[in-house]
Amino acid sequence: MNIVMSYIDYNMAGLSEREIFSCTKTQTTEIYGRLKEKPEILGCVLIATCNRTELYLSLKEGTKVNPFKQLCEAIDINYTDYAFMNKTLVGKDAMIHLCKVAAGAESQIWGDGQIVTQVDAAIKGAQKAKSSDAVLNVLFRIGVTAGKKIKTLVDFKVNDNSTASRAVSVIKDHPNIKHVLVIGNGMIGRLVAGLLVRNGMQTTMTLRQYRHGENIVPKGADTVNYGDRYAVIEKSDAVISATLSPHYTVSYEQVKELSRVPGVFIDLAVPRDIDPEVEKIDRVTYYDIDHISQGERDARQEKQMKEIERIIEKYITDFYKWYDYREKLKLKEEA
Repeated sequence: MNIVMSYIDYNMAGLSEREIFSCTKTQTTEIYGRLKEKPEILGCVLIATCNRTELYLSLKEGTKVNPFKQLCEAIDINYTDYAFMNKTLVGKDAMIHLCKVAAGAESQIWGDGQIVTQVDAAIKGAQKAKSSDAVLNVLFRIGVTAGKKIKTLVDFKVNDNSTASRAVSVIKDHPNIKHVLVIGNGMIGRLVAGLLVRNGMQTTMTLRQYRHGENIVPKGADTVNYGDRYAVIEKSDAVISATLSPHYTVSYEQVKELSRVPGVFIDLAVPRDIDPEVEKIDRVTYYDIDHISQGERDARQEKQMKEIERIIEKYITDFYKWYDYREKLKLKEEA
């Protein structure tokens, strides 16, 4: 077994650097295609969230590969410019890290309630692209299971342990906000819209015209075609954007021409959806994902981390048992 991973996250890089390594589904598919061409790589899985980009590799025995260098090459970025902004882990350390990530113990928001779903989506996406192998399939299954188990056993004692709930908390801190536009109908957008409705906010969500058949709209939320969003921005008190768009969904040039501008803009996307220049407009407050997620780990959380590590140890043992059994079967088949 030869597992290695590299990651860049909020501890090592600011939002502008993390944006460079945020990957769309199309980019992820292209990365998998390039990596699968390399005979020493048996499997690969990419996790790309607002806080982090992580590349896990399963390699042929006796080979060495730098995952971060491979990632830079795959997205045509000069490795030496960012070599100091990543960390590489191998073997058991890589496995423990994955379990911690899935549990939300490595997130900006302690106990992040969304990350386990994102880790699960990463391995499912890799399986669909036929880029993962048996070792990574089992490792990620155990990582997701460990993450879910930790959430049931560890009392994170946080009511706002997701970017969606943090964003809604910011809105609630501004009592004059009555009408909010949510740009994006993905998982985060739907969570935000649902929370806003439950908190009594008049909520409108954008829909892409060509995707109406796939859209899920939280009960109580109004909808508007994405192309008509500026007309609704003009009538809104706040805008929250959470899409996977590689381009701005809200541009400074268009917002400044509106007859009425919302007082709050919240950007939950990486790369950013909202042009940060909007903050130049009078009486506008702009929040990006780092503003929303910030918060230092306290002594209680450090104690919980030790508890989390004890739980993870059992799951790592399970992984090694599976691997040893697999190797014994191979030997029997070869005999």
